Amino acid sequence: RFGKFHDTHKVGIAVLKGDFKEACEIIMRVKENDHERNTVAREKWANRFAGVNVEDEQSAKDAEKNCAWAVLKELGRFMNCEISIVSCLSRKPLDYKKAFGNIAKHMRSMFLHAYQSYIWNRAASHRIAEGGSKDIRIGDLVLVENRGVGEGGNGTSGLKGKEVYTVDQDDVETCKYSIEDVVLPLVGSRVEYPTDSTGDIYEKILHEDGLSKEDFEKIDDRDIALGGDYRKVICKPSDVSYEIKLYKDPLQPLIKTDLMKVHNASLDCVDVTNENERKEEEVKDKTTEKKDIIGMVIGFTLPPSAYATIALRELMRRPTSSEYQTSLVLEGDCESKVGTMKEEVVKKRAPETSIKIGATLK
Repeated sequence: RFGKFHDTHKVGIAVLKGDFKEACEIIMRVKENDHERNTVAREKWANRFAGVNVEDEQSAKDAEKNCAWAVLKELGRFMNCEISIVSCLSRKPLDYKKAFGNIAKHMRSMFLHAYQSYIWNRAASHRIAEGGSKDIRIGDLVLVENRGVGEGGNGTSGLKGKEVYTVDQDDVETCKYSIEDVVLPLVGSRVEYPTDSTGDIYEKILHEDGLSKEDFEKIDDRDIALGGDYRKVICKPSDVSYEIKLYKDPLQPLIKTDLMKVHNASLDCVDVTNENERKEEEVKDKTTEKKDIIGMVIGFTLPPSAYATIALRELMRRPTSSEYQTSLVLEGDCESKVGTMKEEVVKKRAPETSIKIGATLK
């Protein structure tokens, strides 16, 4: 949601401010740990006005146009947003609003959705930190109507068919609602906000970023207009299942791949989930002198707009960030080098490290 370089929501902030030059600059600027070829192209773009009198509009246009043509040849094939921007500026230099509009609709929307998610995450963290994760409180919002697409609603992609209610003292005393009913809004032009301190957090975050709720009503690009939506603060997985497995190779699969199913290949691991029901001799026959690795395969179902990575994070109490994941080692104490490896080493080890926990979504 926030992009490989954690700046997607910053583009959204610039767009909401109407600063399309800044939005394009954030997308095009040099990124930490980017591929060398991309970095060269980005640096060339950043220096496009070097030695140019930018107060002379024509000189600035010529410099940007020439640089755009040169950089366009150096951008990687998957740098879709960058290619769209530079391609447009090679024809219409200095027209940054048009350049941003040249990005595909779903990508333009993503920048604003990232900012919505950024605010929602901070508001949800505040609500849990201050109000806990078990009880409702006065001022909370609860979703009292939520019609699906088949019932004339929008499901998880809009406000149609949804109605919220603000919890009062009677609701708290009678335990009419539970924490699983509580929702928080994705900021937009048509949503309601909690009336407790969590509602104030929205105002505070927007103010920090130089914005207000009114800015969401001023978006003149209908393709990326934001009415807002609601998301549950607490979401419990259903259909939860698990298997405990013993295996030898840190890289071997713990669940069958599609290719293994086609070839009717078996898994080289021992399922000890119900070990007490197994014959001890059977388990011994399937193990060798080499020390076993213990792994867990988890299956669960989540509703739309809920993420398996977050469910696993809460279960394991471990970060899901790439920085943490790539610092894990395959054998022994998997966290022995967390926080001690330099960025260069972490980057080199990235393809060969992972946590051996699988999640199957049904």
